[in-house]
Amino acid sequence: MRAALFFGLFIVSGLGISGANANDAVRVASNIVFDTKWNQHALPGQRRFITLLGAQQRPVAFDVFPYNRFRDALDAGLTDCILASDPARFEDTIASESKVRFELRVFQRIGADIRTLPQVDIGILANLPRPSLSLRGEIVWHDLGSLEQAVDLLAAGRLTGIIGDSTNIRMFGRADIIQVDLPPVITVDISLICRNTEPLREFLSAFDSSMGVYDSGQVPHGDLRQMVDYAW
Repeated sequence: MRAALFFGLFIVSGLGISGANANDAVRVASNIVFDTKWNQHALPGQRRFITLLGAQQRPVAFDVFPYNRFRDALDAGLTDCILASDPARFEDTIASESKVRFELRVFQRIGADIRTLPQVDIGILANLPRPSLSLRGEIVWHDLGSLEQAVDLLAAGRLTGIIGDSTNIRMFGRADIIQVDLPPVITVDISLICRNTEPLREFLSAFDSSMGVYDSGQVPHGDLRQMVDYAW
């Protein structure tokens, strides 16, 4: 019941010109589908961010876009806001002070220990930086297009390990894939980034207030080590 109430807050919508009036639904582009399955596996901080975003006075409509289309979607008016880690890359936008953190870790097949192997083949999404890994063996990187591809190749034994966000890896329901006992290798802080209009400034301010932070609307310049393209 709780999950049903949670997802009843969101409006499912197709592509079209995004409304700018204060009473229109705010369209938010992400490359994650925030469905019941995601809600079940999300960490508490991730779940709180999305739940409060959907509980604002103005309705919220989530659309799914690949990361490389975020800029075009904003420019064409196909979306009002995006969920991304690098506000400074998007001109004429405002950003929430509230952030949600995703930690990317190393995963392997159960029964293996990639920390002791002489060579490891690691799959990683092509737009992510290559992190430093505390592994004994030589690392061979493989650029991948999606997490689904990464999981399939790991399960088939064609990769030794993959880099991914634990929430999304758990959504595949693979008991044969486990997290390696290593600290996070990439940390990504996601902001709500919107077109710079008065109605959206008011929306961002209300969202930040509900999250317990204030002074939204300024483009933050945070730790550049965390400013990586958001896609998995």
